[in-house]
Amino acid sequence: MFIDISVKLDDNSPVIKWANKQDDPYLAMGHVGTHIDVYEKTNIPLEYLKSNGMVFNVTGIEEVGVNDIDLDQVHENDAIIFRTSHLRKYGYGTDDYFKDHPQLSTELIDALIEKKVRFIGIDAPGIRKGEEHEVYDRKCEKNNVYVIENISSLHLVTSPHCTIYTMWMDDDIKTGLRCRVVAEIADN
Repeated sequence: MFIDISVKLDDNSPVIKWANKQDDPYLAMGHVGTHIDVYEKTNIPLEYLKSNGMVFNVTGIEEVGVNDIDLDQVHENDAIIFRTSHLRKYGYGTDDYFKDHPQLSTELIDALIEKKVRFIGIDAPGIRKGEEHEVYDRKCEKNNVYVIENISSLHLVTSPHCTIYTMWMDDDIKTGLRCRVVAEIADN
């Protein structure tokens, strides 16, 4: 079964209206909805289109650390997705969604980089908050690990093991690439 875990947006979405009011709407539009941050402007390898996926349910944990997941289940080239339930609780585009959100510890991010995963995905605005947001997105990207933000509908992914399909369009100007992410889980 295929489950689209991308945020759906329309022209009336508050984040689309926000992006259109920015100094550079084209650049801002890359950072709305489900997207991959590419501040270093690298081209994501096409092999990343399909990855073995692992969804960790970390609902209720404000800073997810190395002891909150089983790192033995994480393998090279995996897409690791964190279900914090933040997006489901507050709704994408609301003020509460962007105010304060769960994040990953720097140790966990470093461990995932060391494991050489392809993607770190989260159903929140980022894997780190504030000034550390871009710093850690860049650190990941420099190590061929890409951060996918604002993943949705993870409550529908009923198995932690799945196949993750990630589709994006390269753009030499944008620092965020809107994308579509689909989880495939085995039919029961």
